[in-house]
Amino acid sequence: MILKRVWKRNKVVFAAIMTIALPAIADLFAQTLLGFFDMLMVSKLGSVAISSVGIGNAPMMAVTPIFFAVSIGTTTLVSRAYGSKNNEEGKSAMGQSIILAIPISLVITILLFLFNNQILGLVGRANDMDLQMTKDYYNSVLLGMPFLCFNVIFFAAYRSISKANIPMIANILSIFINIFFNYLMIFTFGWGVLGAGIATTISRGAITLIFVYLTFFTNKFWVCIPLNSLKNFDKKMARRILKVGIPAAIEQGVFRIGMLIFEMMVISLGTAAYTAHKIALTAESFSYNMGFGFAVAGTALVGQELGRGSAKNAKRDALATTALAIFLMSLFGLVFFFFPQTITRMFSKEQAILTMSAVALRLVSVCQPFQAVSMVLSGCLRGAGDTKAVLWITVIGMYLIRIPITYLFLYKMETGLAGAWIVMTIDLGFRSIACYKVFKKGKWSYVTV
Repeated sequence: MILKRVWKRNKVVFAAIMTIALPAIADLFAQTLLGFFDMLMVSKLGSVAISSVGIGNAPMMAVTPIFFAVSIGTTTLVSRAYGSKNNEEGKSAMGQSIILAIPISLVITILLFLFNNQILGLVGRANDMDLQMTKDYYNSVLLGMPFLCFNVIFFAAYRSISKANIPMIANILSIFINIFFNYLMIFTFGWGVLGAGIATTISRGAITLIFVYLTFFTNKFWVCIPLNSLKNFDKKMARRILKVGIPAAIEQGVFRIGMLIFEMMVISLGTAAYTAHKIALTAESFSYNMGFGFAVAGTALVGQELGRGSAKNAKRDALATTALAIFLMSLFGLVFFFFPQTITRMFSKEQAILTMSAVALRLVSVCQPFQAVSMVLSGCLRGAGDTKAVLWITVIGMYLIRIPITYLFLYKMETGLAGAWIVMTIDLGFRSIACYKVFKKGKWSYVTV
């Protein structure tokens, strides 16, 4: 009855949230399935192959936040322009975002290629890992890094104008492309993890081609621009994008580098523990992506309402989005707590790995409501342009809580993989409280972009 009354009072708001959130969730669910099928197919090659894929991906996940320097600026400026119906500014923000992405993606890709041995030697510290297998996967996926950069920006722009269904459709198509090439290259050609990496690159390239066509060769959407507009560099707009985006990129960079250090600590526990860790993360990502979908909705709606000059409605949309995320992610938490081995058995039959991954899932089930608050309110603050507040929350959570306490648990108290996931829960609890306090103060509603 209470839920029914709440729905009646806020059904227009909830409908607006779901217009963005549901396609974004489906989109991210599609991306999760992409990783799920990758992991499932690679798991047939053994636990060392799973570990190689995880280690090969880790450095790239550490640098992708640089792309957020552009995409967060894109989201903030395009959503505000869309809310104020300023199409010229919205198209300008879109064009300058793409222009900025070109040199950024190429420079990062080249650097990661040049220093691949040093990077993988630093990240892959487990004695029983296969460095050559890891390198094969790393290099093949790295070829698609520019595609990933452009896709992040395209996704941000289309979600900002409440067209989250477009990224969703593109990602669903990419799943089928990835599965087809995974099967072909892993099993038919016998290329193993190298084939999995090539298939991932091909699927990312397919998404980029879809958005290039829709954005530059049609005029169906609010952010469509002519291809020749990329010849014109607008310093003022580029500065506005980076003003919002750089703190967001630093925040994501701080988080990803922290996560890389965290991963290195877990890798040092050995291949079995790290495999269990990756299996639990893959399973938990279904809930994580649910929260990310609502964060996308919060980011876009807050930006749109501030563009219309209504801070009151922006706050209303943010709180409603957070409430929905808490409810749905808590349901996932119940599944993780009561049926962990049902999920993890799909990836491994080794009892030691199953036990460790099940314990990890039960631990993370407790913090699903906290993760919902942290993710959605962080997204809302970014949508308002208050990226500095999110930066400081992330710095404190990662470097004063997660990393030092993980070190204590793993190396001094020798708690094993369970200790790492306990610390993860503590960190998420802190960040949820901090995000709520910052949001409640309301300074985000006065930020100029």
